[in-house]
Amino acid sequence: MSKLKSLAGETVIYGASTIVSRLLAWLLMPFYIRTLDPELFGGVTNIYSYIAVILVVLTFGLETGYFRFVTNENKNDLLKTLTLFITVLAVVFVSLVFVFINPITSTLGNQYLTSDIFKYGAIIVSIDAIVSLPFADLRYRNQKMRYASLRFFQVLLNILLNVFFLVFLPYLIKKDIEWVNGIFDSNNRLKYVFIANILSSGFIGIYFLPSILRSKGHLIFTTLKPILKYSAPIMIVGLFGMLIQNIDKILMIKLIDVAPMKSLGIYSANFKIGVLMMLFIQSYRLAFEPFFFKEGKENASKDLYATILKYFVIFGILIYVGVLSFIEVINLFLLPEYFEGNVIIPYVLLGQLFFGIYYSLSLWYKLTDNTKYGAYISGFGAVTVIIMNIVLVPLYGYVGAAISSFICFFLMMVLSYFLGQKYYPINYPIRTILLYMFSGVLLVYISGKLPINNDLFLLGTKAVIFVGYLATIVLIERRNFIKILR
Repeated sequence: MSKLKSLAGETVIYGASTIVSRLLAWLLMPFYIRTLDPELFGGVTNIYSYIAVILVVLTFGLETGYFRFVTNENKNDLLKTLTLFITVLAVVFVSLVFVFINPITSTLGNQYLTSDIFKYGAIIVSIDAIVSLPFADLRYRNQKMRYASLRFFQVLLNILLNVFFLVFLPYLIKKDIEWVNGIFDSNNRLKYVFIANILSSGFIGIYFLPSILRSKGHLIFTTLKPILKYSAPIMIVGLFGMLIQNIDKILMIKLIDVAPMKSLGIYSANFKIGVLMMLFIQSYRLAFEPFFFKEGKENASKDLYATILKYFVIFGILIYVGVLSFIEVINLFLLPEYFEGNVIIPYVLLGQLFFGIYYSLSLWYKLTDNTKYGAYISGFGAVTVIIMNIVLVPLYGYVGAAISSFICFFLMMVLSYFLGQKYYPINYPIRTILLYMFSGVLLVYISGKLPINNDLFLLGTKAVIFVGYLATIVLIERRNFIKILR
């Protein structure tokens, strides 16, 4: 249980940094919907969806490859070589975007997504790709606090710059401060969202630059071949994964005929409500990947992985129940015109939980070096979600997009489980996991049907139900919890 406690501790530390940083970033959502029209907020979401997908390609799965091949002896050489490789990819990408910006804009843009916006997006994703390996090295060296501090400052700087551009400068314009008109275009507020991101990401790039240049390692290109061979399927897996996560936000403006950007804005704001589940999964992933590579090399007990999955599901379903039980409180961050999108939140939360389970199950093809199967599963998921979006979004709008992602993650989870049992069998406590999941979903359904008209009394009743559910889980798992904490 000491290893499980170690993973839990790292998850908490990474989680604390991730939660604080992501919650700060999450606050941009209520900020944007109060400073930008829904259509413009939809534009922000659309561009960042492209950024997320392209970032996976530019990093080429080399973060995982770094964890797989790094040793204390080759660390400096490997870090310098892989960082240079990503830098070359990033420079080539930005150059291509600037050269072919007109056809890109005509194909993907609209009145909100201009050529400047796409150029800014290309710069942002390139900077983030270049610093991905230095951040991965911090994780490898277990410098959690440094990692957390940098991520926190990056997000905080981005928020402050957003406030400066979207609140402070417009305020000065209203006060007839003439010099502001020379640096701020009030007719193109959207671009300042991305300028703020460029500046905050650029600060991190400048921070890492001296250490990269001072690196005592050597550029050893012969080491690239086995790492690229290993990482390429990981990149494909990540690419398919990001397409699954973001294709709805990319396709939606093409599949909805009436006010597509507004629909995307409403969808995106409610999708962000699922941030607690995403934060939990992200912090778990940051801790789990280096953990299972180290433990895998030491032939860790498969029972350990089974236990990890069970507690991952327990905490995930608690988040699901908690968010939906107190949705009226969470809606305070939204505006009334966005409330109609609440219908997608259960699909988003459960879908993200399924994705987290899939990620945990995916250890079998990474530890056995069968990463091609990860590509097959993710490819299946990407094709499935694209087809379902094309079919369901024109019929049901953004609800169809949420359902598509939900079903896709479920199918990927099931497929990975059965393949894993063939190539790397682990005796997961499936019955216990299903019991916790079904009980959580049932509890949310019952809470939503309570015949109580008084809002305050309804909220109190839901709070009692949630606390009772939590107490029941603690009572059932108390002996295991005590072992972990020792």
